[in-house]
Order: sequence, then structure tokens, then C-alpha cells
Amino acid sequence: MPGLGEKGHALELQKGTRTMGKVLEVSEETYQQFTALAEQQHRTPEEMLRLCLLAYEQYQYHLVHQDMVAEGLLEALPLLLPLDAEDDDFEPEVLPGKPLSEIILEDRR
Repeated sequence: MPGLGEKGHALELQKGTRTMGKVLEVSEETYQQFTALAEQQHRTPEEMLRLCLLAYEQYQYHLVHQDMVAEGLLEALPLLLPLDAEDDDFEPEVLPGKPLSEIILEDRR
């Protein structure tokens, strides 16, 4: 990675085969912390940068979503139960007619 003198380092991010570069100038301390984190996670600094940017993007999306719920533009959805949670009161709906699997098999014949 190219350095930017004694004050800082450059972290480069390139996307795909079509080069779309972005250079971030960071202090020596930040660069050392970042490379130590990347090493600890067994990732390259570029991979860590991508993960950090993705986490930031998801956080920003969450904040906008919360604002839109607060303004009444979106409705808050109830939290879903984990897939492994058992619901003792669950009763499947009984639908009239043949099961869909039988109809599909008949159509294929």
C-alpha cells in the first residue's frame, strides 16, 4: 500500500475489474489499528475495509428506516420468532381441494 509520508497511510479500495479507486488518508495510529484488526481477523486490509463499509452502510439504512417509521412513512413490523422456536398453538390452515403437490404431478403427466 502506498504511504502518504510520515503522517499517514493510504487505504485503497478497488471494485471488480473496472477500476474504481478510492484512497482514504488515515493517521499512523489508525492505520496500525486497522492492519492489526485485519491480521487478527485473518483478512487483508482491503477485505476489512469492504466489511467496515458494508457495516456502515447497513447501519445507515437502519437509521433511515427508523426515521421513516417515526415519521409514519413505514409501518414497524413485529419481531419474528426464530426458526427453531416452537409454537405449540400453531395449526396449519386446511385448504379445500387437492394438495398442490398432487396437482403439479398430474400436470406433469
